[in-house]
Amino acid sequence: MAQETINIGALADDGTGDTIRGAGLKINANFTELYAQPFAQTSIGFVENEISATQSNADLVLKPSGTGSILFPAIRINDNNIEGTRSNEDLILRANGSGSLVVDGIGIAGTSITALDSSSVNINENLLIDGTLNSGITTFGGTVQTGATLNVDGLTTLSTLTVSGVSSFADTTTVDNLTFNDNIISSSSNADINLTPGGTGVVNVSNLTIDSSINLTDNVIKVIRSNDDLKLSANGTGSVQIPNLDLNEGTVDNTVIGATTPAAATFSTVSITVPSVNADKVNITDNKIKATDTDANLVISANGSGNVLINGFTFPNTVTAGQLLKTNGSKVLSSHVFPFVVTDTDVQDATATISGNSSAQVIDSFAVATFRSVKYHIQISDATANRYTLIDANVTHDGTNAYVSTFGAATNGDGDGSTIYDSIDLSADINSGNVRLLGTVNNTNNQVIKLVKRVIKV
Repeated sequence: MAQETINIGALADDGTGDTIRGAGLKINANFTELYAQPFAQTSIGFVENEISATQSNADLVLKPSGTGSILFPAIRINDNNIEGTRSNEDLILRANGSGSLVVDGIGIAGTSITALDSSSVNINENLLIDGTLNSGITTFGGTVQTGATLNVDGLTTLSTLTVSGVSSFADTTTVDNLTFNDNIISSSSNADINLTPGGTGVVNVSNLTIDSSINLTDNVIKVIRSNDDLKLSANGTGSVQIPNLDLNEGTVDNTVIGATTPAAATFSTVSITVPSVNADKVNITDNKIKATDTDANLVISANGSGNVLINGFTFPNTVTAGQLLKTNGSKVLSSHVFPFVVTDTDVQDATATISGNSSAQVIDSFAVATFRSVKYHIQISDATANRYTLIDANVTHDGTNAYVSTFGAATNGDGDGSTIYDSIDLSADINSGNVRLLGTVNNTNNQVIKLVKRVIKV
């Protein structure tokens, strides 16, 4: 049935309109038509600008027939979608005045989103922000990614934060197990704070203070506590190594090191407690100094007219070929001509003890291939019998046999069956490439032999 319209006449009370009864009949007919519709049979209330369900805990359902949609001017409601019907137009949901657009407990008014019960607004999935995020006291339980500026003012907790734009955190911010509040603090018990670059990158810190004591700025390491020492200490058997050391504006034992022209330093005392020191190609261990290069000489050299001093002995700067070094009694050595120094001979001494009542024993020997002859000056001491002898002996060889001749004996003994040199008979032989001077004792006493020999080369 179409809507029935009441005729109200041309003018008030001119008698041309419907009667009161006729108008009432039309009103009743319209309401009968209205209440016959399906939506009027449900519990729906229309109050001002609100459509609401009137039954307790009931859903509010707007449902078209068949494949139709709920249509408003330029808006279509299709299933659970609210769509604009005009091309490229915005879909605007707007409350009136100071009212809010309410969606299941969340109010949207202007640019603000609030919880109508004054609790929290929870975002339970990842939050992607392309613009600037300005936040007060905020807790993010999921991942926050922002491509622009993130400004956080207040106590903030972040489990995962990805920021590609400029970000500002005011007050305290916690990311996983780190708390940012002026300082970076690990919030996990006994946990380390690790700064690790990616790949070949480095951790860059322009001004770093460690333990309120050491500061690193640019290429300067300095102590910041008043009067503190700066200590460089290695671990275990390690050592502190400085490949290129330059001391500026300082003194070492009152000697300035480093200036326009570096000066040589004089150290009154240098104490090194490590077990071994390596200086270029020289090693110092305990009381030994040695060269470390294979077959290298160990060179101790003075500068200019200076001398090398070892344990107080002063060595000369120059020497002459064929001269010897002698002292002056005050540990000063000098080069000296000694007339006894020759080329083909040498003077040596030796000591030997041979026992009594035994076969011939070796007193001395020399190499057959090196020396042809030897002149011996021999002292024989028999302290037990109070017998002492001084005698000369000449020894030579032909490569196969050795020959000895004795002469010029001086002795305090009376003889006991031996020749002129008292208790010992001297002889010579060749054994294993050596000429040997032998002695045979004619009594039971040990004989102490001291000799001086002059050898002559082959």
